[in-house]
Amino acid sequence: MRRRILFLFLGLTLAGASLAWGQPGKEFGGGFQDRFLEVKRNQLGPALGVNQQTVDKLLAIDARYKPLRHQLVTGMKSDMQRLQQLMSQPSPPEREVKPLLAEMKRKRLEMLNLQQRKDDEETALLTPMQQARYIMYLMSLIKEARNVKGGAGGQGGPSQPGVVGGPGGMGTPGGMAVPTLRPSEIPVSRPAQ
Repeated sequence: MRRRILFLFLGLTLAGASLAWGQPGKEFGGGFQDRFLEVKRNQLGPALGVNQQTVDKLLAIDARYKPLRHQLVTGMKSDMQRLQQLMSQPSPPEREVKPLLAEMKRKRLEMLNLQQRKDDEETALLTPMQQARYIMYLMSLIKEARNVKGGAGGQGGPSQPGVVGGPGGMGTPGGMAVPTLRPSEIPVSRPAQ
């Protein structure tokens, strides 16, 4: 059970990261991240039942891991684009595909390791109940970020990058949508349609 909660927390955090830190200044304008951080700063304490000092520590942990996570997400996205290019060829060159797949796996493991270290630091500050509240808070924050971004905000589907699942689909028991870390599903700036 504890492991399941940890992986759910990991997925939510990664999904939140991909939404909040996808491409600074391009999709939401330069002020989005500032507003996002201010909302977290104001809501996190009451939502978790912690003091401002703990909120500041959580935000500092988040800020420390943000550039590393952004670098990995950018690299994973680039690798996925390269793989798509290679696989669109009539006869994809295995000598290029094999090392690219190894690099993609390495980055995915590095992302998981990075997230595990971040989670360990955060959970050291919080009680189990506060950790559970944090998970619920992140879920609501991700949904709100999707609404601001213009997404459906409902169950997972093609209109909701970064999430798989929904009724009867992949995900947690009951078909709840689960954020993932598939590079092809990381939100990127796209022209309005």
